[in-house]
Amino acid sequence: MNHREIGKSGVKVSELIFGCWSMGGDYFGAVNDSESVRCIRTSIEAGVDSFDNAELYGDGRAEEVLGKALQGIDRSKLTLISKAWTTHFGKEEMEKACVRTLRRLCTDYLDIYFLHYPPKEQSIAEAMENIGALKEKGLIRAVGVSNFSLEELNEAQKYGVVDVIQPCYSLLWRYIDRDILPYCIENGIGVIPYSTLAQGLLTGRFHKDSVFDDGRRKAALFQPGIYEKCLEVADFVVKTAAKYGKTAAQAGINWLINTPGITAPIVGGTNERHALENTGAADFTLSAEDYRAIDEKSRVFTDNMPEFELFFNSNIKV
Repeated sequence: MNHREIGKSGVKVSELIFGCWSMGGDYFGAVNDSESVRCIRTSIEAGVDSFDNAELYGDGRAEEVLGKALQGIDRSKLTLISKAWTTHFGKEEMEKACVRTLRRLCTDYLDIYFLHYPPKEQSIAEAMENIGALKEKGLIRAVGVSNFSLEELNEAQKYGVVDVIQPCYSLLWRYIDRDILPYCIENGIGVIPYSTLAQGLLTGRFHKDSVFDDGRRKAALFQPGIYEKCLEVADFVVKTAAKYGKTAAQAGINWLINTPGITAPIVGGTNERHALENTGAADFTLSAEDYRAIDEKSRVFTDNMPEFELFFNSNIKV
């Protein structure tokens, strides 16, 4: 699997980054840790060596699972990413949170450490200075910000180097096309998007009568009137993927791999089937014609989508 550099940091990631969010078990429901470990191991065997995590995921559970799965693997061949939650942005709290993450991951440094969301209790200046101090101590190699607006990203860069940003981005959620993505391309900032399959909407496995009894019920894209239009995009991706003998998920991920400005998409899963399907997205390339067709179908939807405040919040910004 190919590798790509994060901005100018020297940190490299595999062209697919394994996301551990669902392994925390606090959004999609119960997960099996042993299955999660097998999923991670299968991904590694297929060439994925970069892993995205956060202390928030299952209150440390996802980090512990990843740490267990990586036992016996050469640390120098891995890229480990995690995030500090907003309540830990103070100087002492951030270092303690980072050390707890390192302990759970069984490592002595992180390749990338993110501010998970814009600060609430501290200023962006203070949060950036504190995360920068971790870099000076050698606890982290690169600094990232997640879910920041362009204005917040600009503010953060006044107080330290931002190597990478982690936004929500997929064929069904493209707000960063307006400003953040062009800015990152121009300024050499890495972009590793999450929710790349829009919580499963781009798998092609849902239909208009599907019932959801988990957190998706409150997610923006699952709201009546929006959900049905998402399915139209997903159906188009299903048909395009079939031309390559691939699933809709694989085609949607491949579109991201080949989108200018995207360093590497984050893909998740909790079992071996997910791992194999994800990695199968990197062994082919959409033709230029099919890439454009999917892109255009996506834009018909996203260019006319309401201004949702957050992917996980169905409230519309006023």
